Amino acid sequence: MKDIGERKKPVKSKRKKQYELHTWVGFHLAFIMSLVLFTGTVATLSNEIDWMINDDMRVTPGTEMVSWGAMEKAVREHSPDGNIASIYTMGPGYFAYRASVFDEFNKLTYVHVNQWTGEITGETHPLTVQRFFRDLHRYLFMPNYLGLPVVGSLSFILLISLYTGLKTTRNWRTVMMRVRRDRGVRIMVGDLHKAAGIWGSWFFIVMAVTGLWYLTEFGYAVAGERMEAERPDVTEQRTARRGMVLQDRPLQEVVTVAKKALPELQITGVQYPLRSNQVFTVLGVRDNPLLRDRANRVFIDPIDLSVIKAQPEENISTVAYLNEMADPLHFGTFGGLTTKIIWFIFGISMTGLSITGIWLTWRRLKSKAVTKAQFATLPILLLSLLFFSQWMDRYREADLPDVEKKFVQKRTASGLQVSLAIGQDPRAEAGPARLVLQTEGRPNLRAVSLCNREDCQETKLPVQGRSMSIPVDLPDSSFSTGDIITAKLSYNNDQEEQVEWRWR
Repeated sequence: MKDIGERKKPVKSKRKKQYELHTWVGFHLAFIMSLVLFTGTVATLSNEIDWMINDDMRVTPGTEMVSWGAMEKAVREHSPDGNIASIYTMGPGYFAYRASVFDEFNKLTYVHVNQWTGEITGETHPLTVQRFFRDLHRYLFMPNYLGLPVVGSLSFILLISLYTGLKTTRNWRTVMMRVRRDRGVRIMVGDLHKAAGIWGSWFFIVMAVTGLWYLTEFGYAVAGERMEAERPDVTEQRTARRGMVLQDRPLQEVVTVAKKALPELQITGVQYPLRSNQVFTVLGVRDNPLLRDRANRVFIDPIDLSVIKAQPEENISTVAYLNEMADPLHFGTFGGLTTKIIWFIFGISMTGLSITGIWLTWRRLKSKAVTKAQFATLPILLLSLLFFSQWMDRYREADLPDVEKKFVQKRTASGLQVSLAIGQDPRAEAGPARLVLQTEGRPNLRAVSLCNREDCQETKLPVQGRSMSIPVDLPDSSFSTGDIITAKLSYNNDQEEQVEWRWR
């Protein structure tokens, strides 16, 4: 028999439970959510911010653009030893076109070219505002397999916040138009919080749905599948039939072939082949502004200009089609600067909702202590800080020894110029080695081996451009006078060449 004095626990209403869930997810996951919302908001206009910062990105629009071939020529003359990875438009006519150029150490530089005059306007370091905020927003500087699922999972939190917020708000029409400024700061902030939430509910849905799509795309990648339409390469058989050095055709010829394959294509960018089996990829837009440039592509053999595949948007799968809509919807790029500004304003509003939600909950709880759940999210932020240093490594200069022993440059029968440099440390006779390969075309190489006294170390090539520096670990770092160091070059057509140097 129950005690007469025993009190029954009050039963919480459904609305009360939804309100508590709303405040819990908004308050306890506030640190990570505010960071992702803010960085995504800045990323929306990050290209425009870079445009204001970097003089070389700004041009005065003219009446007629120069040819793609003229832009390629300008970039080649500016960076004669560089490997062009791509040339792209960056937006409206007042943005210069951007060429991504790798140096011999595989370090990236942006070379900007005026599409109206064909002149080089300057260079920009690849660590731009756009790159910083996009990467921080996308995966918090962590490796993809860690950061992408963390950020993508926040889409569930957005949906929960939206659903519980709308379900616990009564009289929408009144709330969305009401800001009471005469009832104290807490009431005014609360009114702003509710009104912004209702007005921005459509934006919440767009961000949550596209975020979940990115999470699904990550799941596809984990399963070894791709949502993107297939990217064909030159077949191994065709690559093997070619010589030791690949002479790519001029860009203007490539663009002409692409226009014949897809006459309606408005070309916005070209991706160059860097490895021996890669192709020219010409991208552009047609009639649907909601699709990324990647939806319409032409893949062209760089040697004989044969069209390997023409990919109009109507020929890709439904999944690939939807996948190409994700970025334009997520960042608001489909309508140019107008939609970007709209996305930016609503992004600021979403960030403000997160911050005001924290403040309102603190005021209600009358406590400013960090909660256990908030502490639980701190490791994610600490991991982001930890991986930031590794993320920065890709933008640092090549890490070379202070002193290198350089050997004379040799020229092979195929026309490849090969140099050897071995780092020297005062405490040891020799350190890390690197081979520098230069040619007028692209070496059709499969692998490089560096040998000292019959002991060889093979290195697979990461990038095969016209100029590259390949780090190689020598099997034996101690040398004696007269030792022969041999570089063995293995080509895809089963030919081999070798170059020898004598240690003195």
